[in-house]
Amino acid sequence: MKRKSLVLVCALLFASCSKQPAQQNAGSASKVTPSSADFRNNVSLATSVAPSQNEFASDFSWYDNSGKLVSLKSLRGKTVLINFWATWCGPCKAELPDIESISKEYASKGLVIVGVSVDKGSDLLNQVSSFVSDNGLTYQIVIDNDDVADAFGNINVIPTSFIVDKDGKIATRWLGERDKTYLESTIKKFLD
Repeated sequence: MKRKSLVLVCALLFASCSKQPAQQNAGSASKVTPSSADFRNNVSLATSVAPSQNEFASDFSWYDNSGKLVSLKSLRGKTVLINFWATWCGPCKAELPDIESISKEYASKGLVIVGVSVDKGSDLLNQVSSFVSDNGLTYQIVIDNDDVADAFGNINVIPTSFIVDKDGKIATRWLGERDKTYLESTIKKFLD
C-alpha cells in the first residue's frame, strides 16, 4: 500500500510540472555546435525529438561526453534501456545503483542505457549533473525538454522504462521501480 501511495505521489508531482519549450528542432540539431551549456560529461540536454514512425521508437538526440551529437536511431544494432526518472523521485533513486551496475556489466554485450531526467526548473544541467556525479552514474543521461516524455506516450509515472530492441522497436515497457534481478532477466532476452 505504501508503494502505491508513493507512486501516486510521484505521478502527481510529475503531472504538476509546467511544460518547457523544446531546445531545438530536429532539422537544426546537426548544424549546432555544442557548448558547455548543452552537455557536461555524461549529462546532456535533449536537442531534438522526432515522433515514432510505424513501429519504431521515437527518435531523440543529445550530445555525448565528447560533444558528438548522438541519436537513439544511431544506436540501432544495440539493445537500449531507456529509463525515465527524476532526482527527487524516491523509487527512481532506489533503482539507479542497479541500473549503473547493469550498464557496466552488459555494455560489452551490446547494451546501452540512456537515463532521461524529467526534472524541471532552472539550471537543470548543473542540478542533474551534480546529482549524477554525486551518485556515480556513468551511463548517458539526457535531460528531457518535455518532448521526449511526450513522444514516448506522455510519461506521467516515474520511473518508467523501455527496452528498444536492436531494430529500433520498443520491445517492452514497465512502470515503477525494479530490482536488479528483474532488470537483468528482462534485458537478457533482447541481447542475444
